Amino acid sequence: MTTNATKEYKPLRWYNHQAFPLVPQLEFKPEDKHNTAGFSFSWLFFRIWTLDSFGFELSIICDWQWGLGLIGILPYLRWALTIPIPMKWSIWVQRNLWRKPKSANW
Repeated sequence: MTTNATKEYKPLRWYNHQAFPLVPQLEFKPEDKHNTAGFSFSWLFFRIWTLDSFGFELSIICDWQWGLGLIGILPYLRWALTIPIPMKWSIWVQRNLWRKPKSANW
């Protein structure tokens, strides 16, 4: 389930799943005593959200959390342009390609 700052829960369906939402999702976070205001937007393979810190970054990535693509930070703004990797592939890699510890014979 997804939630916004007002704690209204929205059930996840096939069309609004967080990995690759077919319906655009826009969420606002109001400012309070301890946090700044912000927003997040995601649609298909594009995501953008606000940050509280200043910074720059540009990364080419290939991992199981984000998928394949580009991630960057502009001042107070983070964006990701990624294509998700199917969960079956990540499970296969974890089972077959990860290093396995040697069994301890005490």
